[in-house]
Amino acid sequence: MKLCLLLVFIIGLVAGRPEPEPQISVEEIETVDDPEVTEGYFEGDIELPKFRNAIRNLNERWPNGIVYYRISSAFPSSTHATIVEAMREIESNTKHGSTYCVRYVERTTQSDYIYIQKNTGCHSKIGRHGGAQELSLGTGCEGKGTIMHELNHALGFWHEQNRYDRDSYVTIHTDNIASQHQHDFTKHTSNDMNLLGTPYDFGSVMHYGAYTFAVDKSHPSISPKTGYANGVTMGQRLAMSTQDVARIQKLYGCPVDTSHVTHPSSSQSVVKCNFDSSLCGMTSDSQSNFQWTRKSGSTSTPHTGPIADHTNSAGYYIYAEASGHHNQHARLLSQTVAGGHYCIDYWLYQYGSQEGSFQVLAAGSRIREQAVKTVSGSQSNAWKHYRINLNVPADFHLILQATVSSGDLGDIAIDDFNLYHGRCL
Repeated sequence: MKLCLLLVFIIGLVAGRPEPEPQISVEEIETVDDPEVTEGYFEGDIELPKFRNAIRNLNERWPNGIVYYRISSAFPSSTHATIVEAMREIESNTKHGSTYCVRYVERTTQSDYIYIQKNTGCHSKIGRHGGAQELSLGTGCEGKGTIMHELNHALGFWHEQNRYDRDSYVTIHTDNIASQHQHDFTKHTSNDMNLLGTPYDFGSVMHYGAYTFAVDKSHPSISPKTGYANGVTMGQRLAMSTQDVARIQKLYGCPVDTSHVTHPSSSQSVVKCNFDSSLCGMTSDSQSNFQWTRKSGSTSTPHTGPIADHTNSAGYYIYAEASGHHNQHARLLSQTVAGGHYCIDYWLYQYGSQEGSFQVLAAGSRIREQAVKTVSGSQSNAWKHYRINLNVPADFHLILQATVSSGDLGDIAIDDFNLYHGRCL
């Protein structure tokens, strides 16, 4: 009888003990603005040989589509794995049926190969040039899309915005490009670039972003012509586009088969929003004092907020207007998702002499509201990139919160907000 009473007492104590609060794990990924812009390299990331030949010379293709490679031991294992993953994605995307178009094979005794090293910046030669051919992936170049960009150079591809027909599709703002970088926007000619019969592709992994090489990063260096690039991110580095895949297949003499191109799929993506048409299912929180606003062009108060969106400089973003909302906050909620590993990827514009703060918060029925990322005060006069790996052990939603300070010069803007399953690409 005493033993039974003791067990009942112990069970009662255990039952009354509060359940431990789930702990969120946060890892911020270091970002570098325009990692492919490296001083001393043509177009920012291209190594030109002493006597320049173009990829129209088919001898600069890799024979039989086999690219031999060596990866430096200086890379951490995680980056090494991402490099290999990028190679495998290119292989898989460019297959036609069950036949590979290009393959990446680790070098043994082959004399011609790409030697992937952790040097300064991101850069590569165009096509095959013989010997141990350097391909650099320095700090900020470790994302899978950036790696695929450089691997595409090594396969034989130039930048998209340097096509000889580009003036029909984009405007290059030479007045916002330093004199030493004007040549980086020089158009190629039909003598040194083969368009392979493919259309201009704003979404190519080989396209510059809207602010690349801009002197004043609040103004674009490239903008699409009216009617083009609607909703398309220029300079995206998440995955190869369908045209990127088709061009590899055409250059290497393979049948074009793009039915299986890998993109971050709808099953992976929880929120993928450039705000061009809506808030993408996100809703205003009842705790808000005012609401985020969709906007194109510049904010209404000078010397604070962006001049244009990040996506392509011609679309929309959302912003919290400081004027009339001093010491107030706007909160935007994502849908609730199951616990697990996620990536938060977004661009923030927070510039003005009276800036408050921006926070990404996580909360749920079992998770106390807590900050995942906080940015306080005035930052640089440019869109800034943030990437965060998040591990949440219970159902949760995100809150995008802008807190206005005590003055009008404190607008806060967000663009290209993505939340997707898995680690940051």
